[in-house]
Amino acid sequence: MARELLRRAAAGLRLVVGAALDLLWPPVCPSCGAGLSAGHGDRLCAACRAELPLISGRACRRCGMPLGPFEADHDGRYCTDCGEKNLVFTRAASAGVYEGPLARLVQAYKYSPRARCAHLAGDLAGLLAARLSSPDCPLEAHQAELVVPVPSHRSRRLQRGFDAAGELARELARRLDRPCSLRTLAKTRPTPPQMGLSRAERLQNVQGSFAVRRPADVRGRLVLLVDDVMTTCSTAAECARALRAAGAREVRVASVARALEGRSLADAGPGME
Repeated sequence: MARELLRRAAAGLRLVVGAALDLLWPPVCPSCGAGLSAGHGDRLCAACRAELPLISGRACRRCGMPLGPFEADHDGRYCTDCGEKNLVFTRAASAGVYEGPLARLVQAYKYSPRARCAHLAGDLAGLLAARLSSPDCPLEAHQAELVVPVPSHRSRRLQRGFDAAGELARELARRLDRPCSLRTLAKTRPTPPQMGLSRAERLQNVQGSFAVRRPADVRGRLVLLVDDVMTTCSTAAECARALRAAGAREVRVASVARALEGRSLADAGPGME
């Protein structure tokens, strides 16, 4: 009863805060900037909502890469690219492809003024939760025993004013009804941005930069690692390596968006909607 009352109170507070923000900043679509009418139920405009590149068909169960109709996977489970990578984690899934409205939505969440885009953590987590609960998603997120975010370094959090992956993980865990910890996994040193680096450079950039602060949290447990965007899988693999070294039984990865690593959306075939 107490938990339900707290949930209702939090929901009511979010409505009040949302109404106040709408008065201070007239609502606009965070993807394209188009104005939204007062009381607009959806935070995306209809055009951007219709064009979200969501993954709904065949995808590699290991890295989450969408597969085209004639693209083979290895042994019925992995794409051919996964056979060349030591990913450490066992499964991955993403809500959509990092293109178009979804890419702009993620960018708005991470880089826009915090007060204006605070609600986007819930919106993005909702997209991801819908993907994870779909029958064709092999991740099986309900089996997770702990949800943890890919951590950013303290200096990056101070610069941005919030923990983007942490808030996303917390919102996703709430929707999945799974426990979440924002303090278990930490980034021990700042690293240059991964953007523009090759896969080899990305691996070297993040190598040894993550540590498990509370090993008892993960020992013997199936951990769901959460991030906003996954590109070459190097960051997720390094986090998974630290979690496994601390005793995690298995690590699976969920991300809002999956970058196609040089492929176009058309290459992914009808596994997109």
